[in-house]
Amino acid sequence: MRDNKLPTKTKTRKRRGNSRYFVFFLLILLGLAGLGFGAYQLLSNVSWLNVQRLEISGNSAVADSLLRAILQPYVGQNVLRVDKARIIAEVGGFARVKSVKVRRKLFDTLQIRITERAPLLYVKSLEGDLHPIDEEGMVLELFGSVYTENMPIVDLLMHNSALVSGQKIKNSALDKVLAMHQKIIKEAPDFAPNISEYYTIDNTVYIIDARNGLRLIPSEKNLAKQLSRYEFVRDNGDVGPSSILDLRIDSQVVVKAGG
Repeated sequence: MRDNKLPTKTKTRKRRGNSRYFVFFLLILLGLAGLGFGAYQLLSNVSWLNVQRLEISGNSAVADSLLRAILQPYVGQNVLRVDKARIIAEVGGFARVKSVKVRRKLFDTLQIRITERAPLLYVKSLEGDLHPIDEEGMVLELFGSVYTENMPIVDLLMHNSALVSGQKIKNSALDKVLAMHQKIIKEAPDFAPNISEYYTIDNTVYIIDARNGLRLIPSEKNLAKQLSRYEFVRDNGDVGPSSILDLRIDSQVVVKAGG
C-alpha cells in the first residue's frame, strides 16, 4: 500500500543578525568620543586653567632663572594646550640636562622634573680653561666663571674650539682616564677626592695626589689594596717629592725617581 502523504516542509527560523548591536555599540562609542572632545574643547578654553605657576625640581647646575626664562612663554596658556614635547625639547637643549619630565597639575601648574648629567672630570684646554665632562666624555656647560665643582683635571692638549658643549670627546687617552677614575670611585671611593689631576704618557695613566703632589701609576688589579699600600709607603717610607710610585706590581709599591 503506497503512502500518499506529501512530505512536510521543515520550518526554518530566520537567524536574526547581530549587526544592529554592532551599530548600536559604534554609535555609543561615537557619542562618548564626541562628549569627550566637546569637554576637552570647553576646558581647554577656560581661563581658570591657564598656567600660573611653574614648579621646577631636580636641577642644580642649570639655574632656575635660565629655566624660567625658557618656560615663561607658557605662563598664561591653558594647561591642557601646553605642548609637553616642545618643553622637553627646549629644556633638554642644555647639555647638562639628561632627561626632562613634564606634568600638568590642575588647576594652573606645570611641574618640570629635571635629571642632570653628573660631571666627572675637568678637561683643561691649551688656553687654560676647564671644561666639565660626564662619564661618557660629553662636554657640559660651565655656567659662570667660577669653578664650583671640585673634580680632577685631565690635560688633553686640546683647544677650546674643540671642546663643544653637548659633544663627546673622542680621545683614547681620555677613555683610559675615565675608565680608571670610575674604577677608583667604585673600588676605592675614599681615595677619589685626593686626586687633583690625571695625565697619560705612552698610554699609561698617571695620578697626582692633591695632598702632596706625588705621582702614582695606578694598578688595574687589587686597586684598593694597592692604594692602601701607597698610603702606608707615603707615610712611613723615604719618598721624595718628585718620586713616582708604581702600583702595578701586585703587593708592592715601586718608588721611582722622578724627573
